[in-house]
Amino acid sequence: MAELKIAALENRTVLTLRGADVWSFLQNLVTNDMQDVSETHGIYAALLTAQGKFLHDFIIVRIGEAYLLDCLADRKDDLIRRLTLYKLRADVLISEEGQRVFALFGNDAFGAANLPETSGALRESGGCAFLVDPRNNALGVRLFAPTSFDPVTEFPTADLVGEDAYDAHRLSLGIPEGGHDILPEKNFLLEANFEELNGVSFTKGCYVGQELTARTKHRAKIKKRLFRIEYDGELHSGDKIMHQGREIAEVRSISNGRGLALVRLNSLAVPPEELEPKGVKLIQPNYIDLPLGDP
Repeated sequence: MAELKIAALENRTVLTLRGADVWSFLQNLVTNDMQDVSETHGIYAALLTAQGKFLHDFIIVRIGEAYLLDCLADRKDDLIRRLTLYKLRADVLISEEGQRVFALFGNDAFGAANLPETSGALRESGGCAFLVDPRNNALGVRLFAPTSFDPVTEFPTADLVGEDAYDAHRLSLGIPEGGHDILPEKNFLLEANFEELNGVSFTKGCYVGQELTARTKHRAKIKKRLFRIEYDGELHSGDKIMHQGREIAEVRSISNGRGLALVRLNSLAVPPEELEPKGVKLIQPNYIDLPLGDP
């Protein structure tokens, strides 16, 4: 991997949930199993519509008696609103307390953060939480820190880089983020590779949208997937990738020639030279295993 880097993720924020009913409240709502959340382990999860469509994704950790949700900053008001609708009389207090999110990635990120290479591994120290990204450990380490946190002092051997450097790293791995790559109220969970990214439990029991998610998996009804793309020319979010006049993929993110697109699985066997725009490549992320041409 490249040299050690740390980036402040200004597009992320942290919601804090406190109260006697937080655990059961989240267990009945989110796609992953809250049984797996502890002071040494965090999870990735989503909130769905009752019809099983994606709404929000987030990372959940527990620090003391509080549960922290790392979510998209520009959609946090909608997330708070939806959580509040479900809260009713439950003893749950939702607040935003000014914590910042950082990503530590590259050479020996785990050693620098004093963590094993296990996805979801968590430790708390000096008011900061250090978490191996629960989606895929190749993403590196997530940090939840107070506003006073100085990344240069904490990690003097790391290069301080911009958020765009982390996004390029994430896109090179083919790992999506909600709100950009996973469209609210449009995408189904398994289209966004949520199972392979450790974001959904099929054993926990009921949650909002659970029935359709389970049916989609067990009936093998997934017809589209988010795949990596590479292209040397100009592409934008929303652009179509075509084959013989038929749309086979839609670009979701693109940066420096690498990005993500939602691809029809029955088109995976199309020879690259037949795609439009010419030279675009559809690449299966390393973390999923899907036979080419699978319908």
